[in-house]
Amino acid sequence: MSNEARDFLTRWYAFVEKHDPALLDALVAEDAMISSPAFYTPKQSKPYVTAILNAVIQGFEDFTYTKEWVDGRDIILEFETRIGDKKLKGIDRITVNDKGEMAHIEVLIRPLNGLIALAEHVKNTLGKAAA
Repeated sequence: MSNEARDFLTRWYAFVEKHDPALLDALVAEDAMISSPAFYTPKQSKPYVTAILNAVIQGFEDFTYTKEWVDGRDIILEFETRIGDKKLKGIDRITVNDKGEMAHIEVLIRPLNGLIALAEHVKNTLGKAAA
């Protein structure tokens, strides 16, 4: 595991535990990208990535990481959580840059009804934030 990945994971787990937007802001590179099952092409910009990740973490209940794989600066984190009565299982695939910042995150989630519940939650949360 690279030093960048080790440092990133320590800070990432702190963000997930505390839900602190300031911790997330310090983790995400200015040119970060997010790939999600909710849209076809990756989206790129720090404000967009941080807004999505903050909205997602607010919606998750009983969130726990169950497995971790690290290969250099590539990290895969398997998780289980729920949104309301919908149970989800997913993977965060994160690439860390040479500064220890998130350069890319790809999120994979199943089942479909859980993904739909998450997408609706994010849409509603971001809609409220924009109002």
